[in-house]
Formats: sequence, structure tokens, C-alpha cells
Amino acid sequence: MASKTKDRILVASLRLFNENGYDTVTTARISEEVGISEGNLWYHFRTKKDLVKTHQHALIRRIDTRLAIKSTPETVLDAYAHFNRLMFEEVWEYQFLYRDQAEFGRTDTELESKVARVYEQTTAILQKMYRHMIEAKHLAIPEDEIAPLADNVWMVIRYWPSFLRETRRVVKLDRMTLNAGIRHHFALFETNLTAKARSYFEANAYA
Repeated sequence: MASKTKDRILVASLRLFNENGYDTVTTARISEEVGISEGNLWYHFRTKKDLVKTHQHALIRRIDTRLAIKSTPETVLDAYAHFNRLMFEEVWEYQFLYRDQAEFGRTDTELESKVARVYEQTTAILQKMYRHMIEAKHLAIPEDEIAPLADNVWMVIRYWPSFLRETRRVVKLDRMTLNAGIRHHFALFETNLTAKARSYFEANAYA
């Protein structure tokens, strides 16, 4: 029963943080949503930051699954569509972690170290996939543009929720705004893709 209550707290807190922003959601509001006393919530999570850390660990597990995706020149279009969609889905499901970091601040040194490595691991895989696309003649860009392209793709994905919040006052992401982010990311290099590659991504890369 205790584990079920903990799971319900995590589901409710993630939804409330995503929809309303970390700062505006209180433990009392989460307790009300779950239908338990605030003391019961504190039994499982002493503070909102404890909730944040648990969500961060869940996100890291999701990221590890994405980082395990393999690519070859023969499979790169499918691998890239899958990899990229998972990145945006991570941002969608755990948007408050990407968007509200200035609000919840530092949580755990080990976690922060893992998060820092995510950028390096992600951009390394992106660069490898772009090289596979070039080798398979799906993409035409010079070698010296591969690393900047990977950086720019990561920036679009990583800061998409923040951009929407700051420029359009959109806090809650839906499938339309998720796919709009994917579309913005492809705008970085789609003119360098073959017609076949563009057609493939149009059919397979969106959520």
C-alpha cells in the first residue's frame, strides 16, 4: 500500500510540476491531488526537492535507454528518428526538470554530474549519426559543420520548454508543441538532406 501511495505521489507531482511550474506547486496541493494528508506525503518525501531528485533519477534511466540506441549507415534514418523522438519525449514527460531548474536549484552532486555527461554523450551520438548519414549519402554537410549541428540540435531540444514559457507563456506541452519542437530541430539541416531522407523523417520522426 505504501509503494502504491508513493507511486501516486510521483504521478501527481510530475503532472502538477509540468502543468503549473515547480514554484507554484506546494506539498499541500500535491497531497490534495493524491487524496492523502500532507503528513502522509512527508512520510515518503520530506521536501519538494526530494520529489525532484526521484524524478531526476527516473529521467536518467530514460536517457540511458536512449543512449543505448545503435546506428549504422544502413540503419541511421530509423535510429535517428527513434533517438530524436525519445529526446523530445523525455523533455515532454519531464519538462519541469528542463524548464524550471532555476526554481528548484541544485539537488544532488552525483545527479548533476550525470546530467552534465548527458550533453557530451548525446552530442557524440548525434555526431556519429550525422557521419553515418553522410556515408549513406542521406546528408551533405562538411565535416567541420557536424559538431556545431549537434550542439544546435541539443540546444533546440533542451531549451524548447523554456523558449515556449518565456516567449509564448506556454507552460504545459502537448503533442502539437512537441512536434513543433521536432520540426524546428529539422529546420537546422533539412535543406542538406536528400528528398528520400526528408520523406522518411516526415513519416517517422514525429510523435
